Amino acid sequence: MRSALPWLFPPLGFVILALVQGQDANVVDLDRVWAGPDTLHWMGCDDLGRDVLARLARGIMLSLGIGMGVVAASGLIGIVLGLLSGWKGGWLDALIMRMADIVLAFPGMLLAIALAAMLGPGVDNLILALTVVGWVGFARLARVQVQALHHAPFVEAGIAAGMGPAHLAWRHLLPNIAAPVLVEASFGLANVMIGEAGLSFLGLGVQPPDPSLGSMIREGARVMLVHPWLVVWPGLALFSLVMAVNLMGDALRDRLDVQGRSG
Repeated sequence: MRSALPWLFPPLGFVILALVQGQDANVVDLDRVWAGPDTLHWMGCDDLGRDVLARLARGIMLSLGIGMGVVAASGLIGIVLGLLSGWKGGWLDALIMRMADIVLAFPGMLLAIALAAMLGPGVDNLILALTVVGWVGFARLARVQVQALHHAPFVEAGIAAGMGPAHLAWRHLLPNIAAPVLVEASFGLANVMIGEAGLSFLGLGVQPPDPSLGSMIREGARVMLVHPWLVVWPGLALFSLVMAVNLMGDALRDRLDVQGRSG
């Protein structure tokens, strides 16, 4: 976990500085269009005179919020389907896995772009598109873990004691698959943040006036040679967030010894 802490400093620092500065992310000031850093706007202003630091901090919070929302939704759907698939087997297992194969047949980002384009821009549709893409990894992981536990002594003892499927899943199966699921969720969060930034960069995600790291990079790219900070700061924030989450996932995997248990 310690290796991830340095990468958390830039995004956390941006948020804390924005709180100290106290500027509104959506206030337009046409007298300060493309203004550079000063005592009131520590990172300057954008093409509408809005404070870059305040928008950057809001974009970071939106990225984390959307990422955790998508991971929670896709994790819930994937784990439930994986439990059903691994426990019941038969036609239900075949049906769920064929659904997963259909999703995996398309590159994840391209499928998310197609879904977001069909559903229309907006945060709700963005979350739905990324959830449709993200549940597969949780389902396949939960299925494999449940199949490995199906004939474990404590599971058979629970069945002999008359436990129902829901009670058995809650009491025995979920606690024993929690470690690999947490690791999958940590890596999934990084992927979702990249996906959200990509869709927002294309105009299919977070819509104005709300800022997103992806939309800020898109807006700054038009004037990158003249005002490079408009691309550098959101790019640094996104890079740091993804690196921190990935390193935390690595540390969590090592701490829980997921690979060792699988072996």
